[in-house]
Order: sequence, then structure tokens, then C-alpha cells
Amino acid sequence: MKRARGLGLIELLVALAIGSVLIVGAVYVYSQSRSTFRVSDTVARLQEDARYAMSVIEPDLQLAGYYGFSNSPDDFKFITGGSSSTYVSATRMMASRPAVVGLPSSYQTCGNNFAVDLVATVEGSNDAYTLACAPIAGVGGARANTDTLTIRRAALTPQAAATGGRLQLLVSRLSPTNQYVFSDGSLPVTPALEPDTVQVRDLIVRSYYISQNSTQPARAGLPALRVKQLVAGGNFLDTQVMPGVEDLQVQFGIDTGDYNNDGVIDPGLDTDGNGIPDAPRGIATRYVDADALPVGFQVVSVRVWLMMRSSQFEAGFTDGRTYDYAGKSVTPNDGNRRMLVSRTIQLRNSRQL
Repeated sequence: MKRARGLGLIELLVALAIGSVLIVGAVYVYSQSRSTFRVSDTVARLQEDARYAMSVIEPDLQLAGYYGFSNSPDDFKFITGGSSSTYVSATRMMASRPAVVGLPSSYQTCGNNFAVDLVATVEGSNDAYTLACAPIAGVGGARANTDTLTIRRAALTPQAAATGGRLQLLVSRLSPTNQYVFSDGSLPVTPALEPDTVQVRDLIVRSYYISQNSTQPARAGLPALRVKQLVAGGNFLDTQVMPGVEDLQVQFGIDTGDYNNDGVIDPGLDTDGNGIPDAPRGIATRYVDADALPVGFQVVSVRVWLMMRSSQFEAGFTDGRTYDYAGKSVTPNDGNRRMLVSRTIQLRNSRQL
């Protein structure tokens, strides 16, 4: 009778060793795949958030200075009671001038003549929040060393009639000088409203900034891009655009008339000798910080940078990269992943400021 034979100790140990190697390899591959998926998912979220935030800012900037049938705010006059015989000219509605008489005080909460400074189609502040109206409560204030960006334009859709308690524009296609700003819903006798030639449009004023914290509970503690928007009654509604935006930086592209890059205005382009090109071509030849915009130059484009930050620290990861942008150099040295996105946006309605 033959004796039954089984595995010897040596064979059993070899089998266990091979099995252990296979298990360790499978666990390692799973761990690496999971880590790669987590990183890819974080990067994809950053990209998606950045695209959305930029898609909100870009069309606003492209339309900055659009005032219905005109892109020349110098033609506008502020009126009250529908009387066009007494008015405040556009130059007297600038922030540097005394508060516009007849404009309710609620429209001045974010700054002197802030709501009606139509000449400043785009403006901003560099590395500081300078609006007189404070950020919304509960966000920890504005984030330090970030820019603000303000855009003024007309709404794309005309209104059927004027509305009291809303800052609006009366725009005329055939009479460029008959452009009015009003807040009491009273229209002048002429020009009369015509669907294709004389329209009422709401005035849009929006200011983008970065808050310390997001108001979205799931992403609390994360910086966020916010916007203050002029609404009825002269109030500025403060809403969150996108959490996870850590920094907003902007620079304005101006047309200096130096198209050959020799440091001076090209010959024949400054006949009055005031240092400003007489007939700018709409080409950005120099970029300046938001609060360093020289008076009189045409702003033709805006560079926008958004620094996106992940919502959670990543174990074993340190962001030691140095980000150089908008005159800044930032090395985070923490466990959050980041993505820096930028875009140069052309202003379709650029004009001389």
C-alpha cells in the first residue's frame, strides 16, 4: 500500500513566500492607483473650478464700457425728475469729484460716486481691498494681498420701461449726446422710447474680490472668489462665485502709442505733446498694476490670474513650487495642491480713460 504524500515544510514556505509577494504587489498597485486617482481627481476639480471662475469674469470684462448704443461714457448726463435741462456731466460723476447731487446716499456706500463713475469702465486695487463697503459678514473679511476688479457696463437686455429705485441708462442710437443716467424712474420727454433706437438699460456695476472663507459649508475655511453687484435701491448684493480661489491678480494693458518698443510714442502720434497718443490703435504696449493706471491712456486688455487651491491637505505632499505671476513670487510650502491659471482678455469697447 502506497503512503499518502503532502506538501513538505520547504514547499509550504516557498508557497507562502510567493503568495506574500503577490499580495504585497497587489496592495502596492492598489495603493498607487488610489493615490493617482486622488491626485487626478483633485487636479480635475481645480481645472473645473478655474474654468468656471474665469467664465464668469471673462464676459464681464469683454463688455466693460458697453453702454447700449455707445461706448463713450463722456456723453452721459445724470438727471433727476426727468429734467434734461439740469444735469451732471460724466466728468463730474467721477470718483475724484464731489458726490453727485440728487443721487441717493445708498449708491455711495461703496465709495464716492462709485456707482455712477461711468468713465472708469474698469478699475481695481492692487493687493488690497479698498471698497468703502465692507465684505459680507461671516467670511473673515477680504484676503490680504489680493486684488479687486470693478467693471461697469450696461445690461445686454433693454427694459420695457424705466423703474424707480434702480440705476438705469437711457441710450439713443440716433442722438449720441442724448444719453442719460437716472435712478428715480423718471424719463425726459425726449427722446421717446423706441424699441430699436431709444432704450432703457440697467447699469451693471460689479466688483470682484477674494474672501478669507467660503460660505459653502462643505468647503468652509477655503478662500473664495466673491462679487459685489449693484441691485435695486442702490444696494450691493455680495455673492459667492467660486470657493477655492486663493488669489485674484489683475493688470491693465494700455495703449501707449509705442508700437516699435523704443520707449517713446511713435513719431506723429502725439501732436499736442501731452505724452498720450492722439489716435490709439487699441494695441496693448504696456501692462500696469490695477492702481497704477495712468490718466488718459486707453485700456485695451486685462490680464487676469487666478490661484486655485484644493480644499484638503494631501498626506505626503508639499507644494514647494514657486509661483511667479503679476509681479509676485509665492512659495506655499504646505500640503494643498494648487493651480495657477491666467488669461489676457481683450476689451471690446475700449476707449480713452
